[in-house]
Amino acid sequence: MRLTGSPHSVAIGFAIGLMSAWTPFFGFHIAIALAAAFLLRGSLIAATLGTAFSNPLTIPFILPITWQIGHQMLGRTPNSDATAAALVRQLEGLHVAELWHPLFEPLTLGALPPAIVTGLCCYVATFVGIRRYRAARKMRLAARRPVLAPVDKGSRV
Repeated sequence: MRLTGSPHSVAIGFAIGLMSAWTPFFGFHIAIALAAAFLLRGSLIAATLGTAFSNPLTIPFILPITWQIGHQMLGRTPNSDATAAALVRQLEGLHVAELWHPLFEPLTLGALPPAIVTGLCCYVATFVGIRRYRAARKMRLAARRPVLAPVDKGSRV
């Protein structure tokens, strides 16, 4: 709330950070968010803070959600044995370039719908929240200012 910049700049930065957190590119969320925020003139600090959405507590929810959505978007049916061990067995021996189709494609495509929805909701909530916070803060500061008595210019001391 106390970041400098316009409410739009802070809100777009935070929303971009949150959106990048949905992607499966762990370790690159901050770089993705900073690049997108820079291009859209968003707050770089807010973008970095938004990437905190992807953390050890949320990743176990993010990955299965994006996995299922991605497979639905691609018209595939994910393995019924979709445990982590089964996925590791399926991916053993593949080179990094060969991981796109079985792993990153469904996770990346599946991240788009929830990222867009949460990004839009986050943008609106942050924008409105910052405007209200700043207006209330301005009123609190104005209430603290002492009221000066008018000076009578006709009398001399």
